[in-house]
Amino acid sequence: MLRARIGGGSLASHTGGRGPAGSVEGRDRPITTRMAAWSLAGCSALLFMWLLLSPRPLGGGSALNLKGINEWSYCQAPLKGDEGVLPAEARPRELKQVQLVIRHGDRSPITKLTTPPLDFDCKIKDPAMRLVAELVRERFHVAGIQGKASLDYLTRALLLPTNDSQQTIFSGLGKGAGKNTAGGEDQACFPGQLTERGVRQQVFNGQYLQERYGKALGVTDIETEVYFRSTNYPRTFISGAALLLNFLAPLVPDRLPVIVQEDNNKEALFGRGLIGASRARNVDPFESPNDERGPCEVAFKLGAQQEKAFSIDAELEQAFFEELNLTPAAEAEARLLSVADATDPLMGMACYKHPLPVHRSLVRSLKKETDRMFCERYAGAEGGREGTRLGMQPFLQEVLGRFQNYGTTKLKLALYSAHDTVLSPLLGALDVLDKHCYWPPYASRVVFEMWGPPARPEGRAQEKEGGSEEDSVRILYNGEVVSRRSLHCPGYKAKGRNEEVLFMEEETLLPLGCLQEYIEGMSILGEEKFACV
Repeated sequence: MLRARIGGGSLASHTGGRGPAGSVEGRDRPITTRMAAWSLAGCSALLFMWLLLSPRPLGGGSALNLKGINEWSYCQAPLKGDEGVLPAEARPRELKQVQLVIRHGDRSPITKLTTPPLDFDCKIKDPAMRLVAELVRERFHVAGIQGKASLDYLTRALLLPTNDSQQTIFSGLGKGAGKNTAGGEDQACFPGQLTERGVRQQVFNGQYLQERYGKALGVTDIETEVYFRSTNYPRTFISGAALLLNFLAPLVPDRLPVIVQEDNNKEALFGRGLIGASRARNVDPFESPNDERGPCEVAFKLGAQQEKAFSIDAELEQAFFEELNLTPAAEAEARLLSVADATDPLMGMACYKHPLPVHRSLVRSLKKETDRMFCERYAGAEGGREGTRLGMQPFLQEVLGRFQNYGTTKLKLALYSAHDTVLSPLLGALDVLDKHCYWPPYASRVVFEMWGPPARPEGRAQEKEGGSEEDSVRILYNGEVVSRRSLHCPGYKAKGRNEEVLFMEEETLLPLGCLQEYIEGMSILGEEKFACV
């Protein structure tokens, strides 16, 4: 039984049940007047129910929490891992700040391969998810850097049927896909539209991360302690907002600003001069127009060089088109797709258990080719690794700066909602993509945790002249720790330490000075130093 009372500018909720971390158990939990009051039938009931109920299947089949590099693991990142948990033998430390980079949730395919094309349903039917959609529209406001981004655009088709025709690069395909289904059971998607499953994935992401970080971070003032940034796409904005709503519960944002850079070339999340995964294969990347080259010419040229070095397996491609059996005109256009764009609609079908137009083994092989493309593009030896490190350095400097300024800002949570073409180069810049050489699943997450120095036993003297030990950063990808002192700064002399042997947990904890040295080193190529700004 859930009860809520509103009065005196605050809301206190009571629950008689036992809930996970962050839920209220038999006592008042006041919300300050900086937070908006909720109605029982709407916001408060929904958010507390999320905390009290265990996750349900994601729709279209059972929840997919598989780990590995096959077609199914792409459908959803696993909701398990070591976030917020240091080894049992670790010395006590305080968690100060978390910075989180996510890929959006499940979406409709961006391209189509079949005739007639398979329609995906993007109508939000679950009453709980419709309440999430309403909160997304009501509790956030867009702060466009150039003043062009709008809440209406970023939440389009969230609650209402769409009249947009689903686009296809294949001439003559996709007729009628954008029919208005007001009052009907289904709603056709526009390309790349977040689905109800995608919203639910991020709601569960928020619940999982709150269980790991909510109590330790102790956010009480959303306005000053939370930073939210999204690329200028509806699927990323809605994904980030849905995650935050459940992470912050029972607090509710009151028009929390969402920072949006409308020009992708100026958004550091995409990297300076980095190339995405969707360039047509008949386009020479070196012939790209200036508005697609980005502001860092060196990073662009290195990435273009790596892109030209990649080619899809010829036998696989031939077998694929023989089974697909397109018309000659459609096949000619399909052969121009990047391997990621060709695989994208097939993975959409696989994730929803729709019949596949080719054998399952071919889908698996195409997925592995896409894995290889992502890995080589952002960590390859033909310019991929060097270009990625240059291009992603500005964003990693932002991350470092927010850690370094913690004493002034007291920022506790920064959320960056983005894409697969952000997470892969981020992992490449951190030199760990080779260990995670696969297409980032929907709702993937890269987490940067900042931990304070270990607690010193009472009465113990300072270990080294010159100050206490530094704050340290740990990095995780989909729950797996990827930061390594031996990889990222093997020769770093930790401040405040005189031991020659590291404690076990310290191999995965990078002192801030160590992380700074590593990021600064990204601009060095051979004997030259470059700056991508």
